[in-house]
Amino acid sequence: MKILTLILVSSMTFAAPVANSKKEVKKASSFDTKEEVIENPTLKTLSGSLKRWSFYSTFAYKGGAINDLTSAERPNIKNAQGTPSLSNISGVFGAKYRLTKSDNISLQAGMYMATPFHSNHTASTSTIQKEFDDNSQELDIDNPVLSYFKTYNLGELQNVSFVKYQHVTRGTEKDYGYQGAAAFSQAMAYRIAKFAYIAASATFTQYFFNKSKTKYMGFDMSLLPYQTERTYQLSLSTEMYLRRNISIRLISDIYSRYQMRRESEMEKRVLQQTIAGTYFFNRDISIAPNIRFIAEDIRADRTNVGLTLNMNL
Repeated sequence: MKILTLILVSSMTFAAPVANSKKEVKKASSFDTKEEVIENPTLKTLSGSLKRWSFYSTFAYKGGAINDLTSAERPNIKNAQGTPSLSNISGVFGAKYRLTKSDNISLQAGMYMATPFHSNHTASTSTIQKEFDDNSQELDIDNPVLSYFKTYNLGELQNVSFVKYQHVTRGTEKDYGYQGAAAFSQAMAYRIAKFAYIAASATFTQYFFNKSKTKYMGFDMSLLPYQTERTYQLSLSTEMYLRRNISIRLISDIYSRYQMRRESEMEKRVLQQTIAGTYFFNRDISIAPNIRFIAEDIRADRTNVGLTLNMNL
């Protein structure tokens, strides 16, 4: 299965320049005439609508294991600290403003709901049971996100670059001292054939905190063991189009590290593999069912299912 990683890699008169200048101004002011910057369907959906103002959103459903699709519990296959143990729907939605043909700014709100399809559940552990009892089917609209992103080409390489800041307002995250997070991410695609691309994505996230301890049963408790200060993620993928509106992606993490607050050492995270099929309803709406697993530990009870929906209107 490690092969997934390898696969996955300016006239003559005074009037002339004035006229040309006017044409340039007109052209610059008409950037929103549906002219595309990039042609990869996945990156186009990621970059949002070509309209001046638009609705910009991404939603994800994370379900149980492949051997128990209806389960309320979701195996933590990466053994990542702070990962929810329950199936959930999360996402961001809001407005996007197209500054230029290639520059965009968006303001979104986050949303989260644990176990959207389960009103009752007997959990496998008391910790997961408490998580279910406290959060099941409660919709949180919080954690606003401000982002700037740019679509562009570097030679044959198609790019979308993001810079964003998310302010933490969700109670469960504030309880652990989180105040916000700044992130830079880069998505790239290179066309290797009429129907295939090699793609890569990289993300660096820096978290901010407003406290390092809290009160628990009348005693001071340190939050440092639960506070991830920064993360680094890099993945490679191949994307193949069976039809113009149907693709299959094979994605493999090749680097995943995190650093706890006030710790000097970076820790490794388990590298995850993903197989996703995407159906593009049109340029701005797509849906992608997926499965996620660890190549070194392929088991039905440790293979997660999910679904991602992008809507730009």
